[in-house]
Amino acid sequence: MSTRISTFAAAALLGGAAMFGLSAGTASAQPACPDVHWMGAAGSGERTPADIATDDGMGRVVNKSYRDFAGLVQGSGRTITAEAVDYPAVPVPADGGAMGWLGFMSSVDTGAAALAAQYAAFVAQCPTTQVVLAGYSQGAMVVHRNLAALETSPNLAAALLVADGDRQPQDPTLNLGSVTAVPGRGKGVAQDWPILAHAPALLTPAMGGRTISVCDLGDAVCDYDPDAEDDMNPAAVAVHTSYARNASAMDAWTAPLFRLVQNRPMAIPDANPMQVAAGS
Repeated sequence: MSTRISTFAAAALLGGAAMFGLSAGTASAQPACPDVHWMGAAGSGERTPADIATDDGMGRVVNKSYRDFAGLVQGSGRTITAEAVDYPAVPVPADGGAMGWLGFMSSVDTGAAALAAQYAAFVAQCPTTQVVLAGYSQGAMVVHRNLAALETSPNLAAALLVADGDRQPQDPTLNLGSVTAVPGRGKGVAQDWPILAHAPALLTPAMGGRTISVCDLGDAVCDYDPDAEDDMNPAAVAVHTSYARNASAMDAWTAPLFRLVQNRPMAIPDANPMQVAAGS
C-alpha cells in the first residue's frame, strides 16, 4: 500500500467558491434559480485559502472547465451558477503511511458526504434546475461516489470525472483522453485495492451515459500501473498534472458535456424530494 500512496502523492496537483446561496426551502422554484448549476470538487491540496481565492474553491482543472462550460451555456441564452464542494481535499501524504492514508480516505468520504448534502439542499431550493457535477483527481472520486445514489435524481443532467482515482476501464462512461486508444487501460489507483479504498462498483449504463470520464495514457492516478519500477515516475506525474495546461483538450470535454445537458430533459419537481446518502 505504501508504494501506491507514494505514487498518488507524487501525482497530487501542485498549486491551485463561487457559491449559490442556499437555504431550506420548499419544492417550488425560487426566483433566483438558474437554468443550470455546477458543483465542482477540487483535487488533492487544492483547497488552501490561496487556491480558494484563485479558483473559487474548485481547483484549476474544474474551475477552468466550469468557465469554458459556462460560456457555452450562456451563449445558448441560459443562466448558470456554480458552487464548490466544501471539503478538505487534503494533500496526498508523501510518506505513504497508514495514518496518512486513512486521513486521505477520510477526506474523500467527507467530500462525498458534503456533495450529497449540498446537492440535496440545492435541488430542494431549485427543483427544476439541471445540475452538473464535476471533479478532478480526489474530487473526481468525491463525485464518482455519489453517482449511483443520484442516478434517479431528475436534476442530475451530467457528470465530469477528470483523472478519476476510481476509474474502471469497463465502466459504461463516455470516455475521452488518450487512454481510450489502448483497450483495457485506465484503471484508477483506488481500484487496485478496492476493499481498503471502498471503491465504487460499476455504474449502470443509464448513469454512465451521462458521465464523461477523461484520462490520459500514463496518468499516475487514473491509469495506474501497479508494476511500474519507478513509483514516483515523473512522466506519470506530469501527465496527471497536465490537464489544466491543455486548453484544446479541455475544449474536447466541455463541448460534449454541454451537449449532454442540452439533450437532457428539464427536471420536473418531485412532490417528495429524494434524500441522498453519500455512497449509498
